[in-house]
Amino acid sequence: MKISTLTRWIVMLLFLSWPFPQAVASTISGKVNAKGLRSAANILIYLNKAPRPEMDISSAKFSMDQQNLTFIPHVLPIPVGATVLFPNNDKVDHNVFSLSRTKKFNLGSYKPGQSQNVVFDKPGIVELRCDVHAEMLAYIMVMKTPYFAVTDAQGRFTIPDTRYLEAHGITGITDLPAGEYTLKNRHAKLKTGKQKVTVPANGTAEVELNLMRGRPSVLYK
Repeated sequence: MKISTLTRWIVMLLFLSWPFPQAVASTISGKVNAKGLRSAANILIYLNKAPRPEMDISSAKFSMDQQNLTFIPHVLPIPVGATVLFPNNDKVDHNVFSLSRTKKFNLGSYKPGQSQNVVFDKPGIVELRCDVHAEMLAYIMVMKTPYFAVTDAQGRFTIPDTRYLEAHGITGITDLPAGEYTLKNRHAKLKTGKQKVTVPANGTAEVELNLMRGRPSVLYK
């Protein structure tokens, strides 16, 4: 039996107008207003208690570079268990070390073009210094879960920051399950705040954080 042209058009229109299910994407998108700081950049925002998905970090690569007597980036968040490379792309020798409880190490002096690496197997804050150049300072934030982000120059962030994670070789991180979470922050010059946020089953939770200068608390208690 032949199908008429009119019938074919009706079937096609019905197919195109059918309400197919939309992809679920539950994220947190926000902005930080940091009173007393020149810039709202480099503020760690994370979920205090969040799901802990299984992650394969065997091929993940994080890097704390050294250029122009500066650690780059200033704040490097990584999942616990990750390895960080410390390449010396400067014109002088460096000696990277940490006296932090989370991870104590001293890489010794090494020359331009060389690199060292360290595995961070405990969550917490690691303050980096250079024994040769006292002005050099940076932080590695070793996180329990991948639900974290670092603010940009305008104080904006998104959790989960899948673009950041995928750029460092961590894939398959799912969006947040619906529910209520607590956002916290960490910055060397800001008080640590807490803010509740409700994540919908399908969509984005918008949030704004107003932070003040002061002494921060520890990353994890």
